Amino acid sequence: MPRVSPRRFVATSVAATLSFSACLSAFAPPSAQAITTVPTDLDTSININDARRPGLDTGSIRSISNSRMEGFGNIFVHVDGTEAPRMNDQMVRGFGLTAGGSGTFDSTQSVRLGDVLMTRKVAVDAATGTTSFFDTFTNTGTGTTTLAASFGGSLGYGNAETTAGTVADSTTGDAVVDTADTWIAATTSGNYRPSGVVVGAGVDALGNQQANPFEVAYSPTGSQANDIGFIHELSVEPGETTSLMRFVLTGERGDSTQIVTDTAALAAAPDFSALSTDEICTLENWDLTDYVADCAGADPLDLPAAPIEVPGSTDIAYDVVGKTIAELQADLVAGTVTSVDITQAYLDRIAAYDTGAYGFNSFITVAETALAQAREADEARTAGTTGDLLGIPMGVKDIYDTVDMPTTGGTRALEEWETGADAWQVAKLREAGAVIIGKTNLSEFANSGSFSESGYMQSWNGLFPSKSSFGSSGGSATAVAADLAAATMGTQTGVSLYAPSTGAGLTTFRGTDGLTSTDGVMPLTWATDYAGPMAKDVTDVASILDATASRSTGNNPDDLLTARVDNDLRPEEWKSALDEDSLAGKVIGYRPESFQSTQVTDDDAGATVLAQVTAAFESAGATLVPITGSPTAPPSADYPTEGNAGAEGWERYIAIDRPGVFPYTTEELFENPLNLPYNVSSDYTRVPMDDTSADNLLARRDQYKLNAAEWMDTAAATPVDAVIYPGFLTSMGNNDTSSAIHTADRASGVITQSVGLPTVILPVGLNTEGQTNNIQIVGRAWADTDVLGMGYALEQIVDAHVQSEYAPALEWSGPAESITSLELDESSTTFRDRVSATVTVASDPGASGKVSIEVAGTTVRGTLVDGVATVLLPRKTPVGTHLVTATFTGSDSVAGSEATATLKITRTVPEIAARLASSTVDKGERATIRVTLDSGIPGRVTVLLYDTKSVVKSLEIGHQKNKKVKVPRLAPGRHVLRLLVVAGPGNEAEKSDKLVLKVRS
Repeated sequence: MPRVSPRRFVATSVAATLSFSACLSAFAPPSAQAITTVPTDLDTSININDARRPGLDTGSIRSISNSRMEGFGNIFVHVDGTEAPRMNDQMVRGFGLTAGGSGTFDSTQSVRLGDVLMTRKVAVDAATGTTSFFDTFTNTGTGTTTLAASFGGSLGYGNAETTAGTVADSTTGDAVVDTADTWIAATTSGNYRPSGVVVGAGVDALGNQQANPFEVAYSPTGSQANDIGFIHELSVEPGETTSLMRFVLTGERGDSTQIVTDTAALAAAPDFSALSTDEICTLENWDLTDYVADCAGADPLDLPAAPIEVPGSTDIAYDVVGKTIAELQADLVAGTVTSVDITQAYLDRIAAYDTGAYGFNSFITVAETALAQAREADEARTAGTTGDLLGIPMGVKDIYDTVDMPTTGGTRALEEWETGADAWQVAKLREAGAVIIGKTNLSEFANSGSFSESGYMQSWNGLFPSKSSFGSSGGSATAVAADLAAATMGTQTGVSLYAPSTGAGLTTFRGTDGLTSTDGVMPLTWATDYAGPMAKDVTDVASILDATASRSTGNNPDDLLTARVDNDLRPEEWKSALDEDSLAGKVIGYRPESFQSTQVTDDDAGATVLAQVTAAFESAGATLVPITGSPTAPPSADYPTEGNAGAEGWERYIAIDRPGVFPYTTEELFENPLNLPYNVSSDYTRVPMDDTSADNLLARRDQYKLNAAEWMDTAAATPVDAVIYPGFLTSMGNNDTSSAIHTADRASGVITQSVGLPTVILPVGLNTEGQTNNIQIVGRAWADTDVLGMGYALEQIVDAHVQSEYAPALEWSGPAESITSLELDESSTTFRDRVSATVTVASDPGASGKVSIEVAGTTVRGTLVDGVATVLLPRKTPVGTHLVTATFTGSDSVAGSEATATLKITRTVPEIAARLASSTVDKGERATIRVTLDSGIPGRVTVLLYDTKSVVKSLEIGHQKNKKVKVPRLAPGRHVLRLLVVAGPGNEAEKSDKLVLKVRS
């Protein structure tokens, strides 16, 4: 089957083209544009999530200036049927929405969900600030299709008057929304813009648009009152198209009355000016009485086709779904699977799930060398090499330098930047035998804690496909959650290891400052950045830390941040820390206020995670105690600095001695118009630090660590061994908003990044909305192994890892085809000669196992090495012409095949020489003949002694030299003697020369 090639859009394989070709517009926009901002006459702007980079392509309103409304106008669709589509109930995306004139956006492709094709047309009326949404649903199946479409989003957030979008009025004249309402008006206290939503008639249900709107009903109270979804149920006949038209209005700042009037007026007289008559005639949620005559002759809509997306499949029988590094390695060691097979399985999953309309968008680039790396790992294993990571496919965030792929930092300004070298930790991973399968997506320049939106794409959550993947390392987290790689490397300056891991139900570890090197990793904030692993469990994290953060692998003498650290502080290895009793007797502190959101006060995600871990810690033998306060930040005046830590990081990164020459100065990079517009600096003036400032920055962080240790000693009645914090304080939000609070509240006050302390993060359960949440265990500086051990002990009590429902095991297409060839070193030979047969089995993936060769009823066997086996044919193959058959019986991943050849075996011609010891003997005396025989076959042959024409003796002789043969007593006279080798199965008959013997009387 075709193999995946780099995810980057400059080179795609045939298989990739099938799923990419019709959606390239979503990822290859004009270089200077991102999203689309439509200004209105109300002195406001409306931002639409169209196909321009980062290419969410939902058509929803990302945000409105001076409004609390965000992520509104998206649609979730549920298609009924016995076999639900994989992305059923998820936010629809991938329309290829292209901005036209006057604030219009048209689909350039349809989106398929089962047998339903969907398109979207969005139009912003600049004069009124009204946005219209026209959505079509076409049934391509042969039977009637029933579907539900939920339209909505977030009117605001929380339940505070200044943040919530509060319903002020509706069709029925009250602030309580029900299915009879065709419109609502929502306001926010203060100088914010109100909103109106017009949905037309026939609303069948109200759902929670931030949860599953088809399963979770809309709540008119509390923070969830912001998250309204209007659900229309549609029945569509085969070949027909049904559509819905909805509107969102934007009002003047501080207004609460005009918005009601305008919304009610639009509901009474909807504006269909953006639609053709044919489109109007498909509407389901509006009274079309006035269009009866026109609709009688309406034509079917001419809608764009959906991209051709071949259903994902794999010819690798081995299933990587859900497997940890340790499980993969055990199967590799056992010979159950090869690294080539495992790598191909992940590549097939990337091709199936990471691209297209509903793709997760976790990889920017897939390595062209992935399979070659895997083959090297298999060869190394055959040669006796071992190791936890040998042959394990891993992804690395696209700010790590890699020798075989571009390093983009998420910006198109660096699309072709080839470093020619590996980052320190990437090099260590390769030394450990890991397969670097690709570069994962991130927020451009790693500067977002809420989204992973690069100049190429925006990543979606691997567990909850309509949610944010969180933080700048979201692509790394999604790749592991969706089983597109066994593990990945990310970075954290603020939240970008723990937030993505929390959202994906993964484990990660942020070590003490200087534990390992960030050399070759693009910076955000020098001395605060940390580069480390994301994986499925603590054991896997330990394996990666052994490869990158031990005394032998973490200390980079060329990196100031690691060279300044006493190497003895680093562990010799990490695995011994994984003790299920590591929490026994430990005192664990927690700040009660760290588990309660102050922004969304009625969300219990933080309280739920605290309750989940309380019992778990106690079960593990630990004591959980409340603590107060936080570490004292050393006064900055005591450690004066000049310059900028971000600029310092870039100066050091650009100065790295590597083959590739960095193409810009820092100023040129950040002022580059190829960056996402909101990341383009109009006047970059930041300067690096001087040496004194750099020293002071590090000294201040050192003191902060001492203060943290003192705090842990005094924050409770007895010293605590570690402090815990939640991953999220609130449920996760949809991916189409712009503000951090709409993704999840992370304001727990966790001190990890501020102080640079060791922290293990692992999943401990689900919140009440069924979403993953993590706990963070923070310890003292250089208690790294202790902290990891605590995480391991907790994991044994609450193994809460979650498997994605949206990236199932690919359908196995059956064993890959193989072609067996057979080559004999001799096709015709004599009975005595050995024949060597070479069997080659060509297949992708490569074949392994036994081959057999049958000739003349005898079978010999050999073992394939790199698809080749050499076998000696049996010695006793009889004389004659034989069919030689080589058979590869096949394996789980490769089908069997056979090949034949012809072998001719001829009899050997014996060589026999004879001489008389004496040519004369006396009567009654026995003569002696010395015989040398080479029959050409193993064993003995029959030799007859003739006296003229009479046989006087028969004997069995093997290979002999100067064998003495006694002649029977002969009568006096002259005798002519000759030896005759009798013809046998493997030899011809042959005579010796004549011997004349005289017997005296």
